[in-house]
Amino acid sequence: MIATSIISFLFGAVLGQRFTVLVLIPGMMIVMVLATGAAITHPHAAWWIIAMAAAAAVCLQAGYFAGIFIRHFLAATPSQESPLAGAETSTRHAVR
Repeated sequence: MIATSIISFLFGAVLGQRFTVLVLIPGMMIVMVLATGAAITHPHAAWWIIAMAAAAAVCLQAGYFAGIFIRHFLAATPSQESPLAGAETSTRHAVR
């Protein structure tokens, strides 16, 4: 169950980097089908299968929002551009 949660969280973080929130609907369906399939292959009780699928869905959503925050903070970081690059272009335009 922990491995499924970690994989779902990372999958959600990748989705959060690139896509809008609507991608969570098919993503949750895929994750829940895979979690149910993985739980059925091992003899577990029905409540265990439901708990694993629910944990996978929650971790997918949490990972998605973590991916959005990561994208937000990476976009807010100022670029490491040289201060001389702006000075050269402004000087050249001033001479003309």
